[in-house]
Amino acid sequence: MLKGIIVLLFCQFLGECITKYFELLVPGPVIGMILLLIFLLIRKSSFHSLDNAVALHLRYLPLLFIPAAMGIITQIDIITREFWAIAIALFVGTLVALVFAAKFMDYLTIKAEKK
Repeated sequence: MLKGIIVLLFCQFLGECITKYFELLVPGPVIGMILLLIFLLIRKSSFHSLDNAVALHLRYLPLLFIPAAMGIITQIDIITREFWAIAIALFVGTLVALVFAAKFMDYLTIKAEKK
């Protein structure tokens, strides 16, 4: 499991370095996840210690939402002022995601039926 945690931390570290070096607005962990995805695509599979490390982190994932919820509570004045913009963005974003997921499932179903 140590090897898996090292891979996760290394990808996050590279993501942070890329974000700082190129002064990107994208958070470092997001770049790190993309780097991890590229690593796994090139490798064509995962490995046992990485799977264990990810499973351990996923078990405690709900705890990571507590700071985000507290951040929302501290910004309630901005949220009330921009309520309609936030509500419309959430609605449109959800609608786009649902349409994309439905079209993708149609594509996968048609592809599976051809086989």
